Amino acid sequence: MNESQHESEINKGACAATPSPRLASIDALRGFDMFFITGGAALITGICAALDCPDAMIATQMKHVDWIGFAHHDTIFPLFLFLAGVSWPFSLASQRSCGRSPSRIQLKLLARVAALFLIGLSFGGILKFKPNFRLMSVLGFIGISWGIAATLSLYIEKAWKLLAIAAAFLAGYYLLLHFCLAPGAPAGADPYAVDYNIVAHWDRTLWPTHLCIKGKYDPESLFSIPGGAALALFGVLAGRLLRSQNGTSGARKSMLLAAGAGAAAIAAIVFEFALGNPVVKKLWTPSFVLYAATYSLAMLALFHWIVDVMGWRRWTVVFDPVGKNSLLAYLLSMVGVAGTIQGFLFSGLCKWADKWGKALAGLTSYLVVWAILYFFRRKKIFLKV
Repeated sequence: MNESQHESEINKGACAATPSPRLASIDALRGFDMFFITGGAALITGICAALDCPDAMIATQMKHVDWIGFAHHDTIFPLFLFLAGVSWPFSLASQRSCGRSPSRIQLKLLARVAALFLIGLSFGGILKFKPNFRLMSVLGFIGISWGIAATLSLYIEKAWKLLAIAAAFLAGYYLLLHFCLAPGAPAGADPYAVDYNIVAHWDRTLWPTHLCIKGKYDPESLFSIPGGAALALFGVLAGRLLRSQNGTSGARKSMLLAAGAGAAAIAAIVFEFALGNPVVKKLWTPSFVLYAATYSLAMLALFHWIVDVMGWRRWTVVFDPVGKNSLLAYLLSMVGVAGTIQGFLFSGLCKWADKWGKALAGLTSYLVVWAILYFFRRKKIFLKV
């Protein structure tokens, strides 16, 4: 081995041993996001029920809207996708510092997309070997949307070009949804209705037995990817801003993120009220994507300012272990491991708590997930694909 080869091997070893740089705010925000699907929503609705106000506004925010509208529970999935985009510039910089070529990075990126899609397929029942498994999934939608955004950012350095592409995705998707009715729809039919929108029609035509809502639609449709890819691109641009070392202060970065949230809110209002594009999460309409981007950018600005700028970090232990191992947290909840442990340890206590039982069940469910992932964090075990 010659000297240059030896130096290359040393660099590779150093890269393998050095983790990607992280911002504490990103892990804390991701953990905060996961809190609501690992027990937090049940905790809040349980408290409201125990206080005899089950229909309080905060309780109604803990469930998805049926079709048109926007609730806090509808922000969980988009924020997770947005944060996947935020994390990518840090990962990309780490890989480039190791000397990896664009083609090698692209292959690793595609492998991650494939892994997420396959895990999603397994949740959809493909391993049951029955013909009616679900084709798309939350993880599959994240994988494809993030993969498109990451690939574009791998080859395009100019931020304005990525922003223009995101805008083109939203504009093109708007035109498709707004002006293309499902064949056979009656005159004057609503192009965003369950039965008449073109996205659901394509789903029903191509794979009617592989939908989440059998025979109707899939809330993570393959044809809604333009909305998901646009949101992931917004995340990539936010990540680039946070990672930039051009002399911009941390406080200014927080302000720029907040300004981005304001711009997204204005664009969302234009789409919803001026262009007649309703907020439909199950279609990932442009107005929904922009409202989700507003929330995501605002929350990232807030967490970045509190955690990274002001340095107030001790409280993040409540969310950080879950945020650092968010995929494992999702799997623990999806396959029922966390629920089984919670039931074994705390079912008697929850029953004894009477009307506070649901709230206690939600709290202990999150504590089970948190304790497992805190142990994993101590052991430096993180599930990645």
